[in-house]
Amino acid sequence: MMTGSLLRAGRCGGRSVATSILFSPDEAVSLQAELDSSPFFRGGFQLHLSVESVVRLLLREIRMAAKSPDNIRNIAFAGHSTCGKTTLVESLLFIGGGIDRKGSVDDGTSVCDYDDQEKERNHSIDLACASVDTQDTLLQFVDTPGYRDFIGQVYCATASADLMAVVICADEGIRPNTRKVWEIARDANLPCFVIINRVDREHSNFDQVLSQVQEQFDDKCLPMTVPNESGGGFSAVEDNLGSSDDLMESIIESNDELMERYLEGEEIGPEEIAAQCVAAVGSRGLFPVYATSSLNDSGVKELIDGFIRYSPSAAFDQGREHFNPAEEEDTQAVSTEADAPFAARVFRVVSDPFVGKLSYLRIFSGSISQGGSFLNPNTGKQEKVGKLIRFQGKDQDAVEQLGAGEIGALIKVEGLQTFDYLNSDSVRSMTFPSIPLPMSGLATTPKTKADEKKFAESFVKLVEEDVCLTSKRDDRTGELVISGVSSLHLQILWERLKSRYGVEVATQLPKTPYLETISAKGDAQYRHKKQSGGSGEFAEVWLRVEPTERGSGLEFVNSIFGGAISQSYVQSVEKGITAMMKDGVLAGCEFVDIKVEVYDGKEHPVDSKDVAFQKAGRGAFKLAVNNARPVLLEPIVNLEVSFPSEYTGDIQGDITRRRGRVQGVDSQGDFQTIKALVPLAELTDYASSLGSATGGQGAYTIEMAHYETVPANIQQKVIDAYNAERNQED
Repeated sequence: MMTGSLLRAGRCGGRSVATSILFSPDEAVSLQAELDSSPFFRGGFQLHLSVESVVRLLLREIRMAAKSPDNIRNIAFAGHSTCGKTTLVESLLFIGGGIDRKGSVDDGTSVCDYDDQEKERNHSIDLACASVDTQDTLLQFVDTPGYRDFIGQVYCATASADLMAVVICADEGIRPNTRKVWEIARDANLPCFVIINRVDREHSNFDQVLSQVQEQFDDKCLPMTVPNESGGGFSAVEDNLGSSDDLMESIIESNDELMERYLEGEEIGPEEIAAQCVAAVGSRGLFPVYATSSLNDSGVKELIDGFIRYSPSAAFDQGREHFNPAEEEDTQAVSTEADAPFAARVFRVVSDPFVGKLSYLRIFSGSISQGGSFLNPNTGKQEKVGKLIRFQGKDQDAVEQLGAGEIGALIKVEGLQTFDYLNSDSVRSMTFPSIPLPMSGLATTPKTKADEKKFAESFVKLVEEDVCLTSKRDDRTGELVISGVSSLHLQILWERLKSRYGVEVATQLPKTPYLETISAKGDAQYRHKKQSGGSGEFAEVWLRVEPTERGSGLEFVNSIFGGAISQSYVQSVEKGITAMMKDGVLAGCEFVDIKVEVYDGKEHPVDSKDVAFQKAGRGAFKLAVNNARPVLLEPIVNLEVSFPSEYTGDIQGDITRRRGRVQGVDSQGDFQTIKALVPLAELTDYASSLGSATGGQGAYTIEMAHYETVPANIQQKVIDAYNAERNQED
């Protein structure tokens, strides 16, 4: 390509400098105009920067001018931990010209791992956005964490992307989180590239991993590039498109017209092949595979070319739809046109302590500008657009407008939530991804009462940032249980509460929400009498109890005849029984599913009163329950656990030891999934136990099933523990 030359002299940092940099003619003309109008260059350089740095900054602004959606690629990177995703993004930015120097995850200098916790731990915790403008195409990357503990970030990334790049380490192959991100992409109908990275490692085996991918994911995972050699000798990749009949035929057969022409012997040109490749990838009929080394950058340029030539652009129709929440049949396609009305989706929210609330956006159609407005779907009100930004890792570049296909953020717009669908004038929504419920919960309180308000306010902000964090006040135990994906996930939360908001918390395992009930009939009479000067207290209550169906609660029957107890005092008896059921009889647990019949009693013309009959009702209820074979009920959950087949015996044995009952076993490749019914009380340490048993390769979910009677020996242990705790408090 012909080049223009720009030579400029001036002063920088107090000294005369000159620099000469080669650009294309158009770039040189545009840059000269920028320099002539820039205050940086009037009367000599005033910035303490090299001329080259200033020039490159200005060139970046020129290149970041608005792009047509056809020239934008939005790519989410996902995969297992240690597969080199973040380093690969760094290589793409460097080779594409988006950064001048390649950073390192280990050194804490990478673009996408900029958070202090990420630097300290040397791995990603949150998704991060970065971009590079190369070959007249804007590549926007969303880097996601590889640890399963932060899987929520991958779900968020799918709302921003048109392609998922599934990264696999060439010497480790497919691991549990690789399978998980593949499933997430499949469920989101998101096209995929497969990148076999770190092919330069000593024990890497590209062909073996490729076979694994084709067997476990899809036989349409076909290599676009292949390494010249695996292991330490890997230095380059070879283009496989022209030499692989399988690849060519897979592309051609996805189009009936091309297939017919091909079978008739007609030669299909490279441009038609490229166009059909995009269509095949976009319809998930082809999954291109690339070989790379993020360490020495081999294969990275070819991957950039692949993104530009063969991945769906932001203008590609992904089949997205939005609907009216009040009338879900009212469904419309999501436009990708630049001149269509504004539409976007929030894919992450962050409470930045310095900037305020950031709402990350993927613009689908139209544009959003400073000073404009949009409809907040949660309030139904028009919101004024203040500042807009784009991201390059931690760097935030202010922009006046975000257009179709672009990724950026709104600043200081309250009320927006992750996955909100935004447009100009009507409340619409998009389908939410099916995010698994968080499994690891801890009862949480601030360490000091003085922090209670600050804890409540700050925790709301952190939960808003993370779709896999939940909080619930357990009505039965009274505890605030905060749940996340894992103990590590929660540990990150506690650290952020402390570092951002100065709040420290105390945590403990949640109490199991046992219930109490009876298993037989019983009756009792109880007299409450108190006389210690002044007016006394008197009440006598006779009642019967019997068990009822699960879920029926309290059935209170008044069988008093002849006025033995006044109606108002019968109501007092019921009030006392209701209070006693909340406190429990055996172990301080809520009492359920019982019929109580009050059939006799006595009252005193002077000393009987409401409080006396409440106390008598409590006493009679407790006696009758103890005569009716009281039992504890425990929650039983549906456990679904997935793991490599080699651990089947260990996992089944462990479930049995936890009083579980296996309901079914399914196989998928080298993985097994066991479904079982297990008491919730037996799963308090299951996350760490499963991780240890499977080398971190297992995953599980639980859902509430029903309540069952606790075995007698375990019931006594629960009662003894409750009594010991009460004695300690006394």
